Amino acid sequence: METQLQQELDRPERVILIHGLSGNRWVLGPLNRFLKKHHYLPSRWCYRSVGNSVTNHAQRLKAFLEEEADSREPLHFVTHSMGGIILRAVLADTNWQRPGRLVMLAPPNHGSNVAALASRGLHYLCPALSDISTSPDSLVHRLPMVQSLDTGVIAATQDLLVHLESTYIGNQVDHVLVPCGHNRILRHPESLQEILHFLKNGRFSEGALRVAATASPGGVMV
Repeated sequence: METQLQQELDRPERVILIHGLSGNRWVLGPLNRFLKKHHYLPSRWCYRSVGNSVTNHAQRLKAFLEEEADSREPLHFVTHSMGGIILRAVLADTNWQRPGRLVMLAPPNHGSNVAALASRGLHYLCPALSDISTSPDSLVHRLPMVQSLDTGVIAATQDLLVHLESTYIGNQVDHVLVPCGHNRILRHPESLQEILHFLKNGRFSEGALRVAATASPGGVMV
């Protein structure tokens, strides 16, 4: 019995990695290798982001996760940019009970101004742009908060695609900043260490950069 218990304790916890718009499995490579090195078992869920809406992507991810829902072993998520919105759309339509934690990297939780501008001419080529725009009727503004997973957010201080205020989500456990750009956050050393810390402890490190709380335009305390 003790041997079986020890084997369960020693078993690496699984982490599903989800990239953002125009991403692929290769951009998740550094994070994938880092988590393996630290005794996690990551897997990359990838999708063709151009040509489909967030809802279409969410349907595929939901089908993938249906096989995972019955287990009681921890299952964590690390998402980048639009990947976090896709997961939020899945969780909004799923009675997710499996324990785990979620780290969102540079998520456009209140939309992206760049996506709003791009969607004017590229909507038919990439419907997802409209879903993550700052328009009041975009999908991101209709999604509920993440209720089933302890959620931490890491924002990039030099992000030109997603404004800092847009990264916050109302029931987040913790929120920190890393000095890098939107895509660099996937492999920045500080970002990797904070991801690891949150997966292990449910909060980011005490020394991580945080900002004082103020009211954002969307009414979220930031």
